[in-house]
Amino acid sequence: MAFKDYIFFSYVFLATAVNLLAGPAYARLCDNARNKQVCEAIVHDRTDPRDGVVASMHKLVYETKAGKAVAKKFDKSLGIVQCIQEFDRAIEDAKGALKALSNNDLSSLKNFTNSAQHNFDICNKGFQGYGETNPIPKTTKLLDDIASVGLYLANLIKL
Repeated sequence: MAFKDYIFFSYVFLATAVNLLAGPAYARLCDNARNKQVCEAIVHDRTDPRDGVVASMHKLVYETKAGKAVAKKFDKSLGIVQCIQEFDRAIEDAKGALKALSNNDLSSLKNFTNSAQHNFDICNKGFQGYGETNPIPKTTKLLDDIASVGLYLANLIKL
């Protein structure tokens, strides 16, 4: 339980620190992002959207693995089991997005990133479908936000 709170606290702390230290070079990259704080926390001082996508996919893999570890601490309800499976799929999708980016395949990059984001939605809806309360809503929200930033940045890439 403390690990979940630590993830959320580190997320808020990082976003606050980035806002205080934000320079105009990367603020422009995140100006139109749905969640500007998350975008700036991921992008840091990058000015190239391609580099931002790489950073966001690496962050997504890392945080999804952390989220999976949090989920495993709960009882093996049907919703948790489904979330763990969706987290595994999201990790593979993020890795697929990185491979697509290295192949300059923007369409596949966007599809993989969108699919990863969809996995977190399936996780959330799974709890509703099973009549369970989601014990990890902050985790899935953070993961959804990171995937959203990746998709936003992918849309900024020009070949």
